[in-house]
Amino acid sequence: MNDDRPLHHEAWRKALHLSTLLLPVWILWADAPWRMRGLVFAFLFFLTVDVLRLRWAPMRRWLHRRIHGSLRATERARLTSAHYLTFSACVLAWGLSASMAATALAVPIVGDAAAALVGRRFGRTRIGRKSLEGSAAFFLSGMAVGWLCLGENPLALAVAVLAATVVEALPLPVDDNLSVPLVTALVLLACV
Repeated sequence: MNDDRPLHHEAWRKALHLSTLLLPVWILWADAPWRMRGLVFAFLFFLTVDVLRLRWAPMRRWLHRRIHGSLRATERARLTSAHYLTFSACVLAWGLSASMAATALAVPIVGDAAAALVGRRFGRTRIGRKSLEGSAAFFLSGMAVGWLCLGENPLALAVAVLAATVVEALPLPVDDNLSVPLVTALVLLACV
């Protein structure tokens, strides 16, 4: 868990993160020909904005005034994780049913926000950089949103959300916006 920002900055960051719930909603509701087009557009848009932020001073200043507090210290000089999430959405929508892809994406979006906010506010029992309370919030919120997308198989959902919770808590060298959705999808595929 990063403690380089106050709780209100983390809340703003997680509100932005929750806005990416539009991705699984798009996967569920967009017509098949438009589904991938929209996701690829989102990926290219976030990647372009991020590259411009890093390479073009006017864009960097403009974004700095608007989102500076929501960036982690490590993200100020490198790409943010938004493009990892949109790339995950593209891969999932390409390879899975709409309900499975939406579930594999929605679980970490909601779970990560819940884990960060609960962990920062109530986290007492530390497991490495994360808290047990934050991980419990990840699991419970992931189950709730997963139930909305894929409620017909609760055992597979529980196993997948548990795997997502563990992967999110591990200090892996891969961004969790890439690893957690993909692991969630793999476990769902193995359990269904």
